[in-house]
Amino acid sequence: MTDEKTIYEVTMHGRGGQGAITAALLLCEIAYADGYKDVLSIPKIGAERRGAPIKAFSKLSPENAIKNYSATEDADITIIFDPTLLPLPGVADGIKHGTVLINTNSDIDLNIFPKECKIYTVPVTDIALELNLMASGYPILNVPLLGALTKVKYKDEAGERTLDLNLETIKKIAEKKFGSKGILNYEAAVKAAEQVKELR
Repeated sequence: MTDEKTIYEVTMHGRGGQGAITAALLLCEIAYADGYKDVLSIPKIGAERRGAPIKAFSKLSPENAIKNYSATEDADITIIFDPTLLPLPGVADGIKHGTVLINTNSDIDLNIFPKECKIYTVPVTDIALELNLMASGYPILNVPLLGALTKVKYKDEAGERTLDLNLETIKKIAEKKFGSKGILNYEAAVKAAEQVKELR
């Protein structure tokens, strides 16, 4: 959370082709539709090829205009699209506090994260494969991960709470963005929200 009163910062770590940049944009649209006053999406792209590590950032402000347009350095929530990214420099070792949401169906070594972090997992790849939610032969992860995000909690001065994002809003925006595949994206988002597991 930045010092500009209440601005929630979300960092997404993914690989090229997994939809992290689209997820950051969609998160901003969803938050704005759910009543946030200002939102900002910031992509950070390295090598532009499928599979290359990338970062994307979203800033969400419930009450005030966002005046800081720089990339997030200390996210409130970090979303990991691929657990094989965790050992890379600047991923797990770059997380200082907050909540971490990881797309995985495997066990995670919690010791790689600061003790005060809340850790969640969700098997989004499995959900996408089960529903045949694919693009160019690859599972679509972004909308399902945002579905999972609706159930994730973070800590602030007021205690634990969610970002107050709604699955119905995800449905409307997915239908608008993805047409006939919007409903399938929404179904995956609902399944992801149901299957989120809090580890700590």
